[in-house]
Amino acid sequence: MSDNLFLLLCFVAALLLPRIPVVGKFFNIINTALHELGHAIVALCTGGQVNKIELFKDTSGTTTTRTDGRFSAVLTSLAGYPFAASVAWLSFYLIEQGAAQGLVVGLSVLFFIMLLFWIRNPYGVLWVFLFCGVNVCLFYFGGEKYVPYAALFYAMMILVESVTSSLVLLVLAVRDPQKAGDAANLAKFTHLPAFVWGLLFAAYTGWVVYKVVEMLFL
Repeated sequence: MSDNLFLLLCFVAALLLPRIPVVGKFFNIINTALHELGHAIVALCTGGQVNKIELFKDTSGTTTTRTDGRFSAVLTSLAGYPFAASVAWLSFYLIEQGAAQGLVVGLSVLFFIMLLFWIRNPYGVLWVFLFCGVNVCLFYFGGEKYVPYAALFYAMMILVESVTSSLVLLVLAVRDPQKAGDAANLAKFTHLPAFVWGLLFAAYTGWVVYKVVEMLFL
């Protein structure tokens, strides 16, 4: 199977999988976990603490932090969407550089570290073990044959979910700003409307999509 054909299949799967119960949501949580990890990393880097991370079967997640002042709180709230989108770009870059196996290992290690330090809710724990278990099986049974395809699939899932989640947030920020998650938090801290933050998140993910397309095709 050609790389371009599999890339197209991954794109179609990333669009359609969310409509499939259980299986689709399982893979969409990859993006959720990265989003929450972004909050956690920035909280730690700005002098705050991470109390816990929760991942839920509806693909939502929460990160409970204690931040060191308004500046830390703003950066922590800001981090989730850009971090996940940036990982999508990095994932395609690693694949282009021939490091597909490193990507799969890296994601597994990141999520296992999250499990060790912060993830405590039952579904989140189960999800990390299942995700890592799937990847161990890929390496054991497929190795060089299947892992590159898995890496490309993961990268596409992260990219598509980054875009769709940022667009959903933008719509929420327009229709019901109080329920717009990170954009609502940023509006509270900065007094800029949630719509502005939703637009910035969507714009950044759009730029990432452009950079990925430029990397792959231009």
